[in-house]
Amino acid sequence: MKNCPGCGAVIQEDAAFCEYCGVAVKQRSEAGKEGSASSWPVEGTWSAAPEKTSGASFPQARLKKVSPLIMIFFTLLTFFLYPVVWLFLRLRTFNSMSEKTRIHPVLSGLFACAAVALAVILNGDSLIGPAVPQQAIDTAISYIFLANFILSVILTFTLRRILREYAAHMDKSPLAAKIVARSEVFAFLFQFLYIQHHINLLIDAGLVERSN
Repeated sequence: MKNCPGCGAVIQEDAAFCEYCGVAVKQRSEAGKEGSASSWPVEGTWSAAPEKTSGASFPQARLKKVSPLIMIFFTLLTFFLYPVVWLFLRLRTFNSMSEKTRIHPVLSGLFACAAVALAVILNGDSLIGPAVPQQAIDTAISYIFLANFILSVILTFTLRRILREYAAHMDKSPLAAKIVARSEVFAFLFQFLYIQHHINLLIDAGLVERSN
């Protein structure tokens, strides 16, 4: 048993998350124990994940730790194109994190097309020109923004399911699977920001390796 660094509650030694406050707790292998089932290094660097409770071995994912505030900044700076870049840079990793759930290429392709179309129309004066009536531009923005939002929500909940399945796979206790991305409301409201926040938590817990 050990104490949570967040609330001080007594939790299981191999817990990745506190069951009381949800704080990510780094797992460390116990020094001096030979033949331990844990593969965590003693010095707090994470090179391999715990063994899966059933089935074949599962590789530990490598993802970047990004501040949600930075994501907001780049999203506004790029006229909503940054979420597409964020997704496609991590797409292969996401699809390797679960044996059950994958992001369909058609879905990600439609999301990219909608985001590019939205960025073009938001720069209507410089890219489209004055020939197109403003009313038509406003109508197009409304429809494309709605399509972009719906696709983003679908992708967010797909990613949420992937993270939860990955956490359940990598952590022997049921706590990680229950705590990681557990709020459907926050997933709907904050979408990729919410997913990145929980990726950061998984990195802090040692269940995901931090990529530079």
